[in-house]
Amino acid sequence: MTSLLVMIDGVRVQTDQLAGLTMTDMPLSQIERIEILRGNAGALYGESAIGGVLNIMTRQSKGSPLAYGGISYGTRGTSDVYAGYGGGLDDLKFDLNAGHAGTNGFSAINPKYSSSYVINPDNDGFKSAFAAGKLEKKVTRDLSIGIRLNVKNSTTDYDNLYASALQTNQFKVKTNSTGIFGQLALSDKWISNIDFSNSNYLYEDLKNGSLNTSYYVGRYYGEQNLLRWFNTYELQPETTATFGADLNRETFGQSTYYDLSRNTNAYFGGLTHRHEKWDFQGNLRNDNVRVSNVSSGVTSSNSTNTKSTLLGAGYQLSEIWRISSTISSGFRAPNAYEISVNSALVAETHKSQEVGLSYSNTDTLIRTSYFSSNTKNAITYSTDSSFNDYYYNVGELQNKGVEFSARTLAFGNNIKINAVSQNPWNVTDNTSLTRRAKKYGSFDISRSFKDYQLGAKLFASGQRSDTATLSGYSTWAFYASQKIDNEWIARLKLENVFNHQYQQIYSYNTPGRGIFATLQYQPK
Repeated sequence: MTSLLVMIDGVRVQTDQLAGLTMTDMPLSQIERIEILRGNAGALYGESAIGGVLNIMTRQSKGSPLAYGGISYGTRGTSDVYAGYGGGLDDLKFDLNAGHAGTNGFSAINPKYSSSYVINPDNDGFKSAFAAGKLEKKVTRDLSIGIRLNVKNSTTDYDNLYASALQTNQFKVKTNSTGIFGQLALSDKWISNIDFSNSNYLYEDLKNGSLNTSYYVGRYYGEQNLLRWFNTYELQPETTATFGADLNRETFGQSTYYDLSRNTNAYFGGLTHRHEKWDFQGNLRNDNVRVSNVSSGVTSSNSTNTKSTLLGAGYQLSEIWRISSTISSGFRAPNAYEISVNSALVAETHKSQEVGLSYSNTDTLIRTSYFSSNTKNAITYSTDSSFNDYYYNVGELQNKGVEFSARTLAFGNNIKINAVSQNPWNVTDNTSLTRRAKKYGSFDISRSFKDYQLGAKLFASGQRSDTATLSGYSTWAFYASQKIDNEWIARLKLENVFNHQYQQIYSYNTPGRGIFATLQYQPK
C-alpha cells in the first residue's frame, strides 16, 4: 500500500494485489534522472498520488552508439556488475543494458525482539539479474514511435517473524514489462502522446526450498495493461491546456484461492495561465475504480467513483523571491486484496493545502513551505489470533508541518539541506501515526579538488511509534570520487560510518557500517 505514485518514463509502475510496487529496486545503471513532484497530485495522476509523484527517467540515447558499464564491490559481499550499449543512428535512438547485483546481507530480524518465536540467525541475502532495452524512431518530422522492454528476476532471503521452528525462507520475484509509445504533433500548438504497456509479475514464497503452503499455495501472480493518452494544447502564448484519459486493467491470482480483477477508467483536464507576475493552475480528474473478487466460487465487488481537484497560484515578488499556494484533493481506493477481505470498504479521501516561499539566484535555491493534509475513511488493518488480516475504515487522520530545503554553493562547497517538522496524527484514536517521525532531515556537503570530489552526508530522524517506541537515530556517510579520464570514474563510499544500530520497523535489523567501491566506464 502506498500514497506515493512511482512512474518510469511517465508510465505508472505495476502494483501487486496489496498495492505494493513490483519494482522497488530499479538498477541505478538504467536511470538517467529522477523527477520529483511534491504534494498531492491526485488531480493530475489519480489514485495514490496523494503523497507526490516520483518519475524515473531511463537512459536517454545521445550521440554515436557507445558501450558503457560499471562494477562495484563492498561490505557483506555486495556486488553490482552491468554493461550496456546505446546511442543514435540518424532517426533511430536505442539503448540496451543488462547486469547482476547481490549481497550476502545480514539477519533480517533481531531475535531479542521476538523471543517467543524461532528466528534463523543466518544472513539474509539478495540477488537479482536484469535486462532492459529501449528503441525510438522519428518516422516523420511530426511523428515518433518507440518500444521499451524490461525483465528482472530476484531472490530475497528473509526471516519469518512467527516461525515455530528453525527454517529458511526465500521470496522469488519475476517481473517483465513491454511498452509501445508514440508522439504526434497534430499542429504547432497541439502535441498528442499515447502509451500502452503490459506488465506481469510472479511471486514464489519458499520455505526450506519448497513452496510455502502456510499461507495457501505460496504462488502469486498478476498482470497489468495500461493505456494512457495525454495531450497539451496551447490556447494562447500564456495559456496551455492539458487533457487525456487513463485506462488500467489489472488481474491478480493465487492459484486456487482467489481470482481478483481491478479496472480503472479515468479522464482528466487542466489549464495553466501566466499573467505578468502571476501564474495559475487548475486541474480536474475523475476516476472510476472497480474491483471484483472470486473466492471459493463466490463473487464480490466494490466500486469507487471519485473526483480530484487542484487549484494553485504563484506570484513573483521579485527576481529572486516567489510565493505560491495550492489546494488539492485526492483519494486511494481499496486495493484488490483489501476488497477480498472486506468488500464493504470505501475509498480514502484526502484534502491538502500548502503555502510556500522560495528564493532563487545563480548559486542558491531555498524553499520553505507550510503544509496541511486531512484524510477521511483511512484504510487500516488489524491481525487476529490466527494472524489473519482484517481491513476496515477509520474516521480521520491529519498531518500538519513545515518543510525547509536549501541548495547552495558557498565558499567552494556544494551544500544541500532538508528538514521537516510535522505532526502526523490519528484524530479518531487521538494517537500518533505509526512509523512516522515528527522531525527528520539531512545535510550533505561536498567539495571538488581538480579531478577529485569529497563529501559527507548526515541523515537524522526523531523517534517513531510502532509495536514499541522506536528511538531516534542518525547516520553519517562519507564519499569520494576521482575522474581518472574522460571515460573512467572511480568512487568510494563509507556508509553508517559510526555503525549505529537502529530500527525503522520494530524487530527488524538495518545495515551496519559498510564500505563500497565502484569503477564506472562512461564515454562522453
